[in-house]
Amino acid sequence: MEYKHPKTTRSTAALTVASLALATDALVYGMAVPLLPKLTSENGAEPLDVGILFAVYAAALVAATPLVGAWVDRRGNRRPMLAGVIGLAAATLLFAFAHDTTLLLVARALQGAAAGVVWTAGLSLIAATHAPAERGRAMGMALSSFAVGMLIGPPLGGLLSGWFDPRAPFLLAAVLAVADGVARWYLVPREGAVAAARGTLSEIRGRAGLALVALLTVAGAALLAFMEPILPLHLFTTENAGVGAVGLVFGAAGVAATLAPPVAGSLLRTVAPGRVAAGGCVVAAVAMLALGSVHGLIATATALAAVTVGASFVLTPTITVMSEIAEAKQPPAYGAVYALYTLAYTGGLTIAPLSAGWAMQGLGFTGAARVAAAAAVLVAALLLSRHLRRPKSAPAGAETPSGSEKSA
Repeated sequence: MEYKHPKTTRSTAALTVASLALATDALVYGMAVPLLPKLTSENGAEPLDVGILFAVYAAALVAATPLVGAWVDRRGNRRPMLAGVIGLAAATLLFAFAHDTTLLLVARALQGAAAGVVWTAGLSLIAATHAPAERGRAMGMALSSFAVGMLIGPPLGGLLSGWFDPRAPFLLAAVLAVADGVARWYLVPREGAVAAARGTLSEIRGRAGLALVALLTVAGAALLAFMEPILPLHLFTTENAGVGAVGLVFGAAGVAATLAPPVAGSLLRTVAPGRVAAGGCVVAAVAMLALGSVHGLIATATALAAVTVGASFVLTPTITVMSEIAEAKQPPAYGAVYALYTLAYTGGLTIAPLSAGWAMQGLGFTGAARVAAAAAVLVAALLLSRHLRRPKSAPAGAETPSGSEKSA
């Protein structure tokens, strides 16, 4: 179906509700980071069990994405978006009242499936209500809201748990999910998005830059997620830290995640994406080694923030490469590129927690940190040896986004 330019109010409402949905999803995800390792360890779970608990989220997200995509194509975005927020509210309530690892796994899977709805239907809604030249900036704004949620979630969850009760963060999350649901009810258009808005990977198959964007996205997501299941366990036992302190440690990493991308973006003006990402891998590797040896919450927070800076230098180039892959042919294939991004990102979120839990259970925390550092160095070496570059730009005279969108 041919794209028709929507009314400004419709596109603004779509961007608002999608951004709010992503922020809520990230906030709930972040709240769980300092809490889930504590809850599972109190039930006698091993580090690998905690890693599985974190990986289930991404696995459920991946499993739900194609089903939600087909649902969106048939019924539009409204029903999936409403079903997603109901699933998120149910997951948070289950977290609050679960007393064994099995129920926590069910809640985590339900949370991941709800996130699959947000990422698929939400980004599709943006694509369907924005002209091709506007989609890049709109997608960037929506993803920025996700970063804000990830920044606030860990410290808020940890502090609420320390001040009140371990259930308090999840009860607050349920209230926020209900508020998000009200916004979705009123702001998601009753008419569905066009089927072409979501995009399929076949649209971009064979285009230059695919290997680069997939590798960078998997690596960056894995670097961010590797420490989530095991660093809290390490701090609980070696520093006698509470969940509030752990939340603040991860909050410091969230601050780094908001400050690093503009610096990486400036470097991309003169340095190839592969080299920027390789530098990020080296920074993350050094910081991982530091995490395995430092003591004290301040030193740990500093090292974790450095890991996040390195991961941001890996992920930021994907924005440049993604837009250029999408614009290599006209009309731009933004939906397909974001489908690839979602698949690769969740792949990293699945692999990293499992690897971290397995490594810590067999090698201890320091050994796990060394494994992560070695993997980061290998990715850096691959990036440098293969001379991965940007894809070629769209042909001269073709319609492209404005300069502000390209630099997003």
